[in-house]
Amino acid sequence: MAALTSITRYKLRKVLKYMLVTLGAAAVLTLFSGNSGRSYLGAWALLGLWTGVLEEFLFGRRFRSLAIPLQFLGKVLAVNALTLALVALAFAFDRQQNLPLRSEGTFSAAEMFGMSQFYRLMLRVVVVTSIAILVVQLEELMGRRMFLGFLLGRYEKPVAEERVVLSIDLVGSTALAEKLGDLRYYRFLNTTYSLMTDALLRNEGEIHKYVGDEVIFTWPMETGLRGQNCLDLYFDIMERIDAHADEMQREFGAVPKFRGAVHGGRVIVAQIGHIKRAIDLSGDVMNSVSRMLGVCKDMKADLLVSSELLGRIPQASERFKFTAESVVPVKGRRREVRVQAVERVER
Repeated sequence: MAALTSITRYKLRKVLKYMLVTLGAAAVLTLFSGNSGRSYLGAWALLGLWTGVLEEFLFGRRFRSLAIPLQFLGKVLAVNALTLALVALAFAFDRQQNLPLRSEGTFSAAEMFGMSQFYRLMLRVVVVTSIAILVVQLEELMGRRMFLGFLLGRYEKPVAEERVVLSIDLVGSTALAEKLGDLRYYRFLNTTYSLMTDALLRNEGEIHKYVGDEVIFTWPMETGLRGQNCLDLYFDIMERIDAHADEMQREFGAVPKFRGAVHGGRVIVAQIGHIKRAIDLSGDVMNSVSRMLGVCKDMKADLLVSSELLGRIPQASERFKFTAESVVPVKGRRREVRVQAVERVER
């Protein structure tokens, strides 16, 4: 049996998240309503799965062009309209449904739509699905690590972690911004970042932050080294952009090109700020990656990787070709970073 791809695992995890959040919200509402409701937990779980399947496989990116509040409202309305239609359709085929409306006897469709219990049930469905969509959308907006970090308070105090960091920077960004103008340049960046999604999921990466036209990706050390994810991501992104080059050229008159730098090691992760909070990465690795990215142009390299990180993935030479070592001095660091340019010879 073939192993699940990273993209498939992501989709399944998202559907599972909807189910768990829906179950949690329904359990809390049931508890405060004074009803036991245990016999209907399975129905709430199915509602969560239904919501997740609709969101991931039917809606897809149909709401992405809207503002975030409108995305939320559109999804809530669409999910609940389809849920109500499904209930009505099921009832039309079998009028002896075991619905939590009346304890005894059956009833017709006309009677069902006239019951106050039906509307209370639908209100509860709307509230539960709204909570599920809101929580999952917030988690996507903030990123899983940041979202869980805030919920669990993990990063209230600085934490040292072993992580891999990849930073990529748009080539010729200043000239592109002048050519396209502010609004078109923003759309250009947003379209480019959207194209990166499949490559990011395939290589199990996380987006730490966007810094203008620079994107910083990160992995826990084990995940980043597994299958050479930290090296493949850059090349998969460029392949994805190349596959849509004609579309980008038609719409913007330009095709994005990025340079990148990869390094790994001990990173300090902590929550910063008071009024505006964020989870940030700092330390020697971040300084080194920034310096490596700065010398990519001078070295005429598309991607640089530190020799220190390469020492942890000796099998990388089977699919990648590396140049001889070069020394990059890093401001504030007692020793230099040894780097090598990378090319992928086998996908």
